[in-house]
Amino acid sequence: MPAIHPTMKDTKTTTASPATNAAAASTKTTKKKKKHIFKKKIPQKGDPDYLSPTQLRNRRKRNAKKKGNQQPPQQQESSANTAANNNNNKSNEDEELKDPSMKYITYPTKTPIVRTATKYIEALLQSSDVTNNNNNTFHVYIGPLYHWRTVSKLAVRPDATDKNKVAIGLFAENSHSLLPVPKCKAHHPSINKVVEVVTNACHELNVIPYESNTADNESKSEEEMGQLRYIGVNVDRSSGGAQVTLVWNGKSGEEDEQLEKLVANILSEMVLCKAEAGEEPPMKRQRRRGRRGDNKEESQSKDNVKKSVSSSSSNNDSNKVRLHSLWINYNSSWKHSNRIFEYDESCWRHVEGPTSITEYLRFPTTKSEGQKGVANPTPPSYPVPLHFPPTVFRQANLDSFTNIVGRIRERVLQMDEKPFCVELYGGVGTIALNLSDAVSHIVSSDENPNNLKCFQDSVKQLPAEIQPLLDYKQKNAADMVTSESDLFQKCDLLVLDPPRKGLEDEVVDYLCKGHCSSIKLLVYVSCGFQAFQRDCDALLASGRWRVEFAEGHVLFPGSDAVETLAFFVPK
Repeated sequence: MPAIHPTMKDTKTTTASPATNAAAASTKTTKKKKKHIFKKKIPQKGDPDYLSPTQLRNRRKRNAKKKGNQQPPQQQESSANTAANNNNNKSNEDEELKDPSMKYITYPTKTPIVRTATKYIEALLQSSDVTNNNNNTFHVYIGPLYHWRTVSKLAVRPDATDKNKVAIGLFAENSHSLLPVPKCKAHHPSINKVVEVVTNACHELNVIPYESNTADNESKSEEEMGQLRYIGVNVDRSSGGAQVTLVWNGKSGEEDEQLEKLVANILSEMVLCKAEAGEEPPMKRQRRRGRRGDNKEESQSKDNVKKSVSSSSSNNDSNKVRLHSLWINYNSSWKHSNRIFEYDESCWRHVEGPTSITEYLRFPTTKSEGQKGVANPTPPSYPVPLHFPPTVFRQANLDSFTNIVGRIRERVLQMDEKPFCVELYGGVGTIALNLSDAVSHIVSSDENPNNLKCFQDSVKQLPAEIQPLLDYKQKNAADMVTSESDLFQKCDLLVLDPPRKGLEDEVVDYLCKGHCSSIKLLVYVSCGFQAFQRDCDALLASGRWRVEFAEGHVLFPGSDAVETLAFFVPK
């Protein structure tokens, strides 16, 4: 039977009354009107009523909270019982919560990322694209498990038990929930002491801790979010003195009485450590030569005066924390920003102490001093100072990073001739400066404008014949490969030490397309293995490079991270 057309069905219906027709007409009119309803315009970034994804999420949380409060009495009672049970469970879980930086401390060389790296690298080492002297094994080295961290940035937030009190610590994994770590085992003892001093000072002065953006404070202005946002602590390894930075929620140049009180309190609770006369870097200590005869008694009397003064002052300051320097960083950035420091020069204020920490890499002088299997290179014949103000990047575990620099130095010393070296992502020159006697020329580079002065200050302290061989360019890596073609035509040795995200696309393209035919050795130091794997695959796929050597270093024992060192040579 043929299908009946809708209009045919309508003709079979009985005649409707006028009222029914009127209702039908009104229904049709309503339907037509709905078709012409305009959709509400979605606010775009910059519009006055625009909300960020975080703000939208918080608004949904508030609405859900309101609906929960409007439940019938019986439902509210059952919800309260459920919440009480959850709180009991949560308190039990909190007792078991560990310092997030110590999550993998039991087996620090068996973390997920180390296993992934080992599997990937060993597969490479067995391929035909690799010549490796390490028996196709990806060796992973690790230093001391505790007290290795000499650089730390810690969040300041309201205490979970008392919102008016300050808590200082680390964020739990994948969250902004603060976990106080007053006795963190990874931290150098000086960092834990600074945390105690700053916490006590904040409680004494009623300093308001910064509040992360939540549904409860969405409507607050930036000024109402709190005062102290973070503290940064770098430790001078030779003295144990702490370089302390207070990250204040305010604008530079504005007078803040509460901040000045906090500064005064901290200075009163810490003792400024000064380098003793005649203190030398831990490299080659030269023999001291003094006058003989009549001046002996005079020198002894001077020494006795120094000892008496130092002993009297030490009695007063023995219980105080050693302070290297104190800084203020003014950070009034948007509350949705995760940036810790404002790096603009105008946002920094130097309060007390030296402007930078001076460090020296301590290469093992004998095999017995170092770990089994780590590099044992001939160190430079002169001290190589590295300058670290709080405005630049510094390795958190310089002791273990020294083994990486040592392996690079060992390999460079094996080259037939002293190479012309270019370094990208050079920082203050930690790697390049420690190769200064093993190369014919060095050009280091980095985009951070604060690195240049640190590099120049180091060069001024090197031997006069070495200084003309060292240059620095304030450029990012992408600009270097696109604008310094003449430089790369002379380059024999290229050193790459990129951040966690790995190499920029411009750098990878440059290395893969054969613009760098003069390079005899490519050194890649990676702190993000997934990025290294991506870049390594691209280099090998280009057909221009092969892996000569690779090894791993656990610089952050307890964390799921591995530093990968690889040498690439032309195919």
